Amino acid sequence: MRRELRGFDPERLRIARLSARLSKSELARLSRVAVSTYNQWESGKSSPRVDALARCANRLGLEITDLVVVDMAMAFLGDLRVSRGLIQSELAQKMGVSTQLVGLLERGQGALTPEMATKFAVALGYSQEEVVSAYERARDRPPHMTP
Repeated sequence: MRRELRGFDPERLRIARLSARLSKSELARLSRVAVSTYNQWESGKSSPRVDALARCANRLGLEITDLVVVDMAMAFLGDLRVSRGLIQSELAQKMGVSTQLVGLLERGQGALTPEMATKFAVALGYSQEEVVSAYERARDRPPHMTP
């Protein structure tokens, strides 16, 4: 089962779609998403994959951060990736590392070396300090909180 996309607001998606004067089925088609899947996102019954939501945002003339809102002072490493519309495997490819390593570090497990922090920073367009802070928040989060 896929986890909830932290910061995703179905109401923001609905308002953006209506502002663009698109029906649910039109936006789904343009974004290459099944209509039933799109309906579940907008109704809040399921959470989108970041790459599919990025396609919707693009069709609406928006950035993904217009639909997924996370306070950057509270952002985890995975939130930085989502803000760029990337899934873990895409980020791993940009960084030249394994998807498993990206996932491990996003969960705050393992050690984030300065070299790896630099790779994240370059791939995501954030400063090394922002990357390290996001990693530390994930590492130091309370029990049962999903990064």
